[in-house]
Amino acid sequence: MAGYRAKESPAENGTYVFGPVPSRRLGRSLGIDLVPLKTCTYDCIYCQLGRTTNRTICRKPYVSGKAVVRQLEEKLSSLSVKPDYVTFSGSGEPTLNSELGWVIEQIKGLTKIPIAVLTNGSLLNLESVRRALREADLVIPSLDAGNAQLFQMINRPHPSLNFSQVLRGMEEFRKEFGGAIWLEIMFCGGMNDERKEILRIRDLIRKIRPDRVQLNTVYRPPAEDFALPLTPERLEKIRQDLDDRVEIIPESNLPFGEKPVLQKDDILALLRRRPCTAEDLSRALGFKLEEVLKTLGRLAQERVLTYKLFHQKCFYEIRM
Repeated sequence: MAGYRAKESPAENGTYVFGPVPSRRLGRSLGIDLVPLKTCTYDCIYCQLGRTTNRTICRKPYVSGKAVVRQLEEKLSSLSVKPDYVTFSGSGEPTLNSELGWVIEQIKGLTKIPIAVLTNGSLLNLESVRRALREADLVIPSLDAGNAQLFQMINRPHPSLNFSQVLRGMEEFRKEFGGAIWLEIMFCGGMNDERKEILRIRDLIRKIRPDRVQLNTVYRPPAEDFALPLTPERLEKIRQDLDDRVEIIPESNLPFGEKPVLQKDDILALLRRRPCTAEDLSRALGFKLEEVLKTLGRLAQERVLTYKLFHQKCFYEIRM
C-alpha cells in the first residue's frame, strides 16, 4: 500500500482532540476526530491516510460527544496561545457521527474560536446532516470531478452514493447555510486536470455558489501511487480557467517553533494522525526544527518511525 495507516486510530484509543496542527488554510488548527480511522463514505485515491477500511454511509455516535467536549474543554484551558480554528477533521468523514450537531452546539458555549468542518460533502443531501452543520462558522466540502465517471475513479464512493445526489446536497446546503463555504478541489495529474474536465467543474462551481474555491493537489504520500501531484504552474493555469474567486492553497507560512526541549510523545501524537515533515512538526508543536530532527532521528534508530520521500519532501510516519 502506498499510503500511511496507523495501527490504531487515536479516536479508537480514546483521544479525540489533537493539535494544534499547522493548516495551510486555517492557521493553527485544533483538531477534533469524531470517527475511527478510515471510517468514510469515500475511498479517495489521494487520501494521505491510506485506503478506506470501513466505507459506510451509516450515521451513528462512533465516539462519545460528551467525551469529545470534555477533552476539548481541558485542552483549551491548557493552551497558552489560542488556535485560529477548532476543526472537525482527522481519521475519516466527520458527518458520519450522528452527534456532530450536538458537539458543535456545546463548543459554541465553550469558546468564541470559530468552528470549521472539513467534509467530503457526500452526505449533504441528508437534512439531518445539513441541520447538524448549521451552527458551524465554516464548512469546507470537496468536489474533485465534473462527471459521474471521474467521481467513481477518484473518490471511489460507497455504492449507494451517486454523483448527482452529492451535487444536489451541496446546492441545497448553500441555500440553507448562513456561514462560509469554501469548496476544495483536489487535482491529480492525468485524472481531472484536462481542460474539458476543468470546464465541467467550472459549471458545477457556478451552481454550488461557494464563497471561495480552493485548488489543491497531492501534497503527502497518497493511498495510490498513481495519484500524482500537479506543478504550481499547472495549478495556476487551472485557476485562470475557473473563476475569479478561485485560489491555490498555499504552503504553510506559520513560523518555526522556538521551544528548547521536545518529548518524543509530542511527535508520535501527531504522526498517529497523518504523515508529517520535520517542518510540519516544528510549526505544529512550537519546537525548534533542529530539536525535531534530532528526536526524529532517535525514533528512526529505535525503529519506531519510518520515512518516505514524496516529491522531494521527507514524510515521517509510524512504523507498521
